[in-house]
Amino acid sequence: MSRGSRDTTASQQSASVHPQPPAGKQKKHIDWVAQAVRFELFIVIVGSALILAALSLWLASGNYKNAEAGYVNESQYQAVFLTNNQVYFGKIIDLNNKFVILTDVFYIETPSQTQASTNTSNTNYTLRKLGTTELHAPEDKMVINRDQVLFWENLKDSGQVVSKIKEYKANPAAAEQSSIQTQQGTTGQQDSTKKSQ
Repeated sequence: MSRGSRDTTASQQSASVHPQPPAGKQKKHIDWVAQAVRFELFIVIVGSALILAALSLWLASGNYKNAEAGYVNESQYQAVFLTNNQVYFGKIIDLNNKFVILTDVFYIETPSQTQASTNTSNTNYTLRKLGTTELHAPEDKMVINRDQVLFWENLKDSGQVVSKIKEYKANPAAAEQSSIQTQQGTTGQQDSTKKSQ
């Protein structure tokens, strides 16, 4: 064998052990840094989408405590003012963007129109316990549609309404007869001389 044929055989054997890529194709080089960055970006996008979806569902459900609920003083009574000019007094136990739940409910019964027209200077308003005088005998709990609530406020224990509520709790029968009197727009207790008239 000639020397030229040995070189060709040697190169053929080395080519069979280490094949050369075809002339048009290069060996693929994997850029691991770019792959890691793409994977991390994918994880961040998918994670953000899941968090946004969960937050949207939570907000849409409306069953969460909002910041306003933190202002409810659980040791006090609250007054809830409605769009129909009715006011209910009681304890707010739940407050969210869909409804207000009020327990231990009281309301003010206004005098009839005939009494109001004959006696314009002195008007008696009676504080009533929900469920004591109504024909349909409701439970002592109200679920009020939030769209019907103008505003609500915590009541001081020193106010007339809370005083009358405490009187009712001490003696429900006697409290049914008590009333809150207003004289030309100001609220005041009924004095003994007006009771005798």
